[in-house]
Amino acid sequence: MTRFDIFSRCFPELDMPEGVLGRLLDFSGDPVMEHREAGTLAGFALIHENALRLLCVHPAYRHRGIGTALLRRAEDAVRQGGGQEMVIGGASSRLFIGAPEKAKGFFEKRGYACAGACDEMTGELSALLPAAQLPAPPGVAFGWYRGSVQALQRAVAAVDPTWVQYFPSAEHVFCAVKDGEIAGFCFADVSGPCLLSNGKNVVGVPGCVGTVPRFRRQGIGLKMVALACEELRKMGCDTGFIHYTGVAHWYARLGFQTFLTEYFMHKAI
Repeated sequence: MTRFDIFSRCFPELDMPEGVLGRLLDFSGDPVMEHREAGTLAGFALIHENALRLLCVHPAYRHRGIGTALLRRAEDAVRQGGGQEMVIGGASSRLFIGAPEKAKGFFEKRGYACAGACDEMTGELSALLPAAQLPAPPGVAFGWYRGSVQALQRAVAAVDPTWVQYFPSAEHVFCAVKDGEIAGFCFADVSGPCLLSNGKNVVGVPGCVGTVPRFRRQGIGLKMVALACEELRKMGCDTGFIHYTGVAHWYARLGFQTFLTEYFMHKAI
């Protein structure tokens, strides 16, 4: 039995081929803990820095304490590396950035606290609400951003100063402009390997979506994302991926659906 076999049994809802999983999990040199029963791999855990990136136990070997033992080994490894807190997932995980909903109770029983949650969403781009069916806010123009990085970063800072670090350049940024000012912005680009990659599709990601506060409640943001998704289709994408959102109800208006809820969990070790 391989790690991929176990992962596939633990997450059958993810149609992910072995090659994609291998690329997502590849952090050279990171510790991997394995548990074997009579020579057969029954479960494994991976950590990166102070984050537990993945813990899987094959269904046939559950309820034997294997998951708990692997978690303790992972905590020991983080502690020995100088870490004082273990987080589940982690922003740099490439896979799960929190504990999947079905694993939340497992971690809670072992002392982990929840500090919020997010949704991962998907939608076939061809099936989303067409941008033409959304009202056009008066005086707003939409398109790929061609202005200065500094002006873009000022608009981003008006939405969330912590996002500025994600906009070192204006590449792949789709914008709404009103009266010569940036009213809204989002990334729109082809994704690398991700949770939705199935080896056949091309995944597009509209992300870091923001509307400058004084331009809100005019329908600008929704229209902008709808148009950005249409641009992704022109780039050859067929699957849309909304990663790490706390406003699933808003994206649902375009036809996106939640396929995974993750919980941000942590524990002092």
